Amino acid sequence: MTDRFLRLDVTVEGIMYSSSEQYRLLEVARAADQLGVDFIDTTEHVLMGLGALSSGQGWEMHHLEQPQPEALVTLAAMVGATSRIRILSAIAIAPLRPAGLLAKQVASLYALSRGRFVLGVTASWQKDEYDALRVAFAERGQVLDEVIGACRALWSSAPAAYHGKFENFEGMFCSPRPAPGERIPVWFGGKYTPRQVRRVVQMGDGWMPFGGLRMTVAEKAEAIQGFRAAYRAAGRDPSDFEVCDALSSVDDSLERSMDQIPALAEAGVSIVRIHLRRFSPGPDSALSTLEEIVKRFEPLRTIRVS
Repeated sequence: MTDRFLRLDVTVEGIMYSSSEQYRLLEVARAADQLGVDFIDTTEHVLMGLGALSSGQGWEMHHLEQPQPEALVTLAAMVGATSRIRILSAIAIAPLRPAGLLAKQVASLYALSRGRFVLGVTASWQKDEYDALRVAFAERGQVLDEVIGACRALWSSAPAAYHGKFENFEGMFCSPRPAPGERIPVWFGGKYTPRQVRRVVQMGDGWMPFGGLRMTVAEKAEAIQGFRAAYRAAGRDPSDFEVCDALSSVDDSLERSMDQIPALAEAGVSIVRIHLRRFSPGPDSALSTLEEIVKRFEPLRTIRVS
């Protein structure tokens, strides 16, 4: 078993800048690449609907028009703007895309980035978005399973076949695709449930618990041990299992918030995700805040992931 050390992921979002200044997301990506950040990610909603206002997610009317550039397009631009940093979708709402389209997009990003792309996926929560894109909201969990299962089929063989309720094809070719022995990492976001454990073990490579799940550090540690036990039972190496967890804000203080990191690593979190917008006073402070995050994280890189 190879020693693993804690790594840093920084989240950059369109809401950080006005619609006319979305190009500044690429400035942050370049800076993160140069500063030695391990991962950069962006969030996703394809469309927002009025139903979000009563969903219990805390959305308000002005949020519905906040800039949210399409995630995979944005990440593709980040691939072109960087050379070293890994690019993460955090998170792509996978059921909103047909498997063939998602497989092609992700395989293309993986090839163009020379293997730096990681696909983070979830089923998400907004019914309006599903309805507008003509995807069954009530069955989104099964759709997610089939989309990723079909992607795995398209990435692993040619011609590929997959037969399910929502994804059904035979004799299909997806190129480019990973070379033999290569694997596109897929990290699943969402609650710790038996179904989530099954999908991660069968099709995935990691878990992304969201702050909205309101899990304690002890609960996360127990869940991580559950995933690792399931990995071992399935004949997979649990040291390959990644956990990318978002850092919660403590009094809007970066210093106090980052004080939580050693406990997260002790629980089994291997990648700490920090939302740049939460700690940056405004758009013109993003780069200096990023530099401060990197400076404070540097001593934590010696922490071995348990």
